[in-house]
Amino acid sequence: MSKEAATILGTVGGFFGVAASACLFLFAAFNLGFGSRILEYPPAPMEVFIILGIGLIALALGMIGIAGSVVARTDKKKGAKLMLASGIFGFFLLFALWIIPGILLTAGGILAMKDAGGDFS
Repeated sequence: MSKEAATILGTVGGFFGVAASACLFLFAAFNLGFGSRILEYPPAPMEVFIILGIGLIALALGMIGIAGSVVARTDKKKGAKLMLASGIFGFFLLFALWIIPGILLTAGGILAMKDAGGDFS
């Protein structure tokens, strides 16, 4: 039961992470001049490129979380490590953006770790 729950939590958390990165990409694209301005005082172009970089980090972490949920079906230890790493690094790097994906990925990693027996050696 917990293997399926870990897979579902990891997949949903990864998709929320990818959706968060898509929101950042859209925000950056609108503020670079490809559409209308979102903010009254738009950020400088260098700040927009920083937002794009954060979006790339969020995209990579979301994809790692999805990969961890897929790997957790066959190798629980590796899948748990990938999901926990993605969830925890996302909290530290992308705090407010990563609340929902981080909670889901960390919970999926903990469930996979419990199913694997809890040893990470």
